[in-house]
Amino acid sequence: MAAAILHAMWNVFAKVSKDTIAFMWLATVFGTLGYGVWLAWLSGQTLFLATRTWPWFMLSAIAETGYFVTLVRGYSRGDLSLVYPLSRGSAPIFAAVLGAIMGERLGWFGYAGIVLMVVGVYVASLPVERSRMRFELSRRMFFAPFRDRAAFWALASGVFIAVYSISDKVAVTTTLPLTYNWWVFVGNTFFWMPFVLQRTRLSTILGELRSSWRSIIMTAVMMVGAYAAALAALALTSASYVVAGRGSSVVIAAIIGSSVLKESYGSTRITGGAIMVLGLVLIAFA
Repeated sequence: MAAAILHAMWNVFAKVSKDTIAFMWLATVFGTLGYGVWLAWLSGQTLFLATRTWPWFMLSAIAETGYFVTLVRGYSRGDLSLVYPLSRGSAPIFAAVLGAIMGERLGWFGYAGIVLMVVGVYVASLPVERSRMRFELSRRMFFAPFRDRAAFWALASGVFIAVYSISDKVAVTTTLPLTYNWWVFVGNTFFWMPFVLQRTRLSTILGELRSSWRSIIMTAVMMVGAYAAALAALALTSASYVVAGRGSSVVIAAIIGSSVLKESYGSTRITGGAIMVLGLVLIAFA
């Protein structure tokens, strides 16, 4: 739940930033530097990563980069209250599938929860006409969410969330979670850099830093805290449960998007988020 709250909050900062790409990358850089200093200062903590952890770390770093790219593109094409619930809400579905492939098994409650997650994701992605309670039964309306470009990128980011969550689950069993958390941010800093420099000029990055440095620092702290909390949970239970628990942030983000950012048609997306959370509850009791 701590990871869910922190994650929803920093995504709000990213959405309202002038340049989302530069903002998220700068927050990652500051998070890497600040967290590294803090970790080195702690007695008994090492910054070295175990050899057997490297393959999982590399897989996670690649998936994190995919998540970054798809999430940014989703935000550039749609509202927070659409993109964020779809991204986080679809991730448990993909994580449960990947977890099953790797040997994790859910009970009947778990699979019922996944069904509710699918329904919630669909409701959250309904177009304007349906959000206004116009329930025309037509092929165009039924398939409309799947033609939305923002929804497409949001669902793609959900796949990447599932991949790096599964790889992180294995990684934290082979090394210290706090150390691994730092390496994740190191990987993101360098793996995201080519995409950032390709899409954003250096002058724009520096301008974002000058105008939003306070929000960037706050976001960096929340980024590191959210990931650390998630890794701590992964060390205690299965990846399917942790990804599902983190997905509860969809309601938080949907409420913020409609009430604070004044995004339209928040009620339908909040309803979709609530259905997702009900599914998460069933998964948690599986």
